[in-house]
Amino acid sequence: MNKQNTLTLLESLLIDYASGSLPLALEVLVESHISMNPSSARSIRMLLQIGGALMENSDPISMSEGSFKRLMDEIDGGQDEEIAKSEVSNDNNKLPLPLRNFISEATFPKNWRRIGIGLSEQTVDFGEELGNAKLYRIAPGFGVPSHSHDGNEVSLVLAGGFTDEYGSYGPGDISIQETGAVHKPVADADGECIVLAVNEGPIVLTSPVGRLLNMLIK
Repeated sequence: MNKQNTLTLLESLLIDYASGSLPLALEVLVESHISMNPSSARSIRMLLQIGGALMENSDPISMSEGSFKRLMDEIDGGQDEEIAKSEVSNDNNKLPLPLRNFISEATFPKNWRRIGIGLSEQTVDFGEELGNAKLYRIAPGFGVPSHSHDGNEVSLVLAGGFTDEYGSYGPGDISIQETGAVHKPVADADGECIVLAVNEGPIVLTSPVGRLLNMLIK
């Protein structure tokens, strides 16, 4: 998978959000992304406008190949609007507003569970039927062990940044890993990285030690 594939998957994710077809965990992730990314916010507004127009039109309208990209280029070329961005500090005192409804800021710092050197996690409870989501906190220069995915994974960088085999991602960026993709995200050296990840299935560790752990926890 390359960066272009990620962009195509992001376009599909925004369309699914606009159509109201995402589970709650992904819906909140996309709303948090929109609150941090003015370009995607413009795209969503346009998609919602298009959806409203299509609902009023009795004749079906198909989009030709490349039409979505042209639409996004047109939006990006338009007049910028002032859009408030969520701020997420490295001491974890702030979260994007859509996510705050599901995590109490009073208890947020206390809920981290160490799962490796330089790596902590906590579960975000959206309900069993509505998506499995976790927050990951990666120390500067450290990484998540190499792993693959039994199901798609959508990740949003809330603070800091990371690099994996497919690209580099900063605050507000979304990374999408499809089923079977293998990667090892490593946090940037200039600050810790906070990531919200929504997984359709379990993570499978792929290093020699990780494969042994996979067998032990089955």
